[in-house]
Amino acid sequence: MKIQQRFIWHLLLGSLIWLLLLAIILPTVMDGILPKFGLGGERYEWLVLIVVGMVTVLCMLLFGWYFGSPLLLVMKWINQLAHEDFSPLQECEKMYTRKKKLKMRYRLYQEVITQLADMRLQLEKAKIERAQVEEAKRDWIAGISHDLKTPLTYIKGYSTLLLNSDYDWSKEEQQNFIQEIDLKSSHLEQLVQDLNLAMRFDGSQAIPIHKTKQNIVEFVQSVLADVSNDLRAEPHHFELHFTTPDIQLAFDDHLLRRALQNIYMNAVLHNEASVNIETTIEQQVRGIVIHIEDDGIGLNEETKQNLFNRYYRGTTTEQKSEGTGLGMAIVKSLIGAHDGVITVESTEQQGTSFTITLPMVK
Repeated sequence: MKIQQRFIWHLLLGSLIWLLLLAIILPTVMDGILPKFGLGGERYEWLVLIVVGMVTVLCMLLFGWYFGSPLLLVMKWINQLAHEDFSPLQECEKMYTRKKKLKMRYRLYQEVITQLADMRLQLEKAKIERAQVEEAKRDWIAGISHDLKTPLTYIKGYSTLLLNSDYDWSKEEQQNFIQEIDLKSSHLEQLVQDLNLAMRFDGSQAIPIHKTKQNIVEFVQSVLADVSNDLRAEPHHFELHFTTPDIQLAFDDHLLRRALQNIYMNAVLHNEASVNIETTIEQQVRGIVIHIEDDGIGLNEETKQNLFNRYYRGTTTEQKSEGTGLGMAIVKSLIGAHDGVITVESTEQQGTSFTITLPMVK
């Protein structure tokens, strides 16, 4: 029964109680009590109004308590939640009978009480999660400061060496210094790009996406070629499988390239030993499915659960992560910008697999 219907029934019941009280009290007072004090007869009919008024006031006080006391308790509960006090309301015990059932007057507001109880749990959970996010943000900011400082230190150090007139560096040494500066500059550029993309996604700012229809197989081949040419990827083995060599799909070349590169480089950077990184492209009814799997060290449960969370800087090795903690969050946002979905499965010491589904646009 809905709350409106219960109100109507309770009001009708209250009116019936009022009429029954009048039917019982009026004859008793007028015919039984007043004559004993010599107040009977037509001269004292005005006493009927007084009796009716007293019974009515009594019923109003009773109904006010019946309908109002649960509301006062609900308002106190709401006020407690508004002040972020999510402990159970002590007065809640008054709402239940010994058999742990709602008392009649509280049953009138059953939906409100149930929703408040659910809200308390949700708000308490949100408060805990918010505290965890804030702590992660502080750790992330500290990490980002270190990550930005590290390549700058290398750049400044090698630049100082090159500009030092006290030493006559050979061409080979100068070339090595310049290569290190270029490498650290690229790392710094990637960090800044991650921050820029993260801020745009975080602010719900629309990322301009320019889709062109092209062969997704050839595109993934070019991405793999770029990644495999990275010196850090030299120990690893890359494979590509596809159902057909020509699968046409509309996508943003730059954004999708960035997403796939992040996934591949994660597999490269977090696996010191040689691993096989296998990519499979299939055309299915639900769209184009890109499956990327490696047989590396895998992810622990905490890292897997938080992999796509912003600011999480989990690592699967004893080495410190070089990333911003935004890489996989950005990947999810970039795939989402294509109206696609990405999921991850992983088992420690057995490997990790990503499944990207991109819809076919008719």
